[in-house]
Amino acid sequence: MSMMITASCAYADVQEFRYFSLDVPEGWTANEENEKGSIVTVRADDASGSLVITAGNPDGRDIGDIAREYSLRVEGDIPKLDDEGNYTFSFNNEDNKRSEAFITGDRDFYMIIIANGIENDSGELGEILDSLEMK
Repeated sequence: MSMMITASCAYADVQEFRYFSLDVPEGWTANEENEKGSIVTVRADDASGSLVITAGNPDGRDIGDIAREYSLRVEGDIPKLDDEGNYTFSFNNEDNKRSEAFITGDRDFYMIIIANGIENDSGELGEILDSLEMK
């Protein structure tokens, strides 16, 4: 799988993680949530939005199966397949606000990106995602 996205967030701090790097804007923090570096959470300091990025080896599983399993776990919509082979679905998070899920990958590598607080976002979530660069 090849995913290379670049951005021009001049006010952001580029942070490196196990599988990728991304620009973290001023007023946001990013943390690896586990020792494997497979979960990264990026949060606005004012709690208006967040991204949770999970990446790793799917152990040969199909990303469609991963999308459906994750959607069932969070009681989300039925995942939709786009023209590029990625899946998306929406669900209500623990704060009962709408979240969007994006699942991409193949049998060697997968990535799930959950965007929370989209309705309050002034563009930072998109800028962070645009800055995502795979290693």
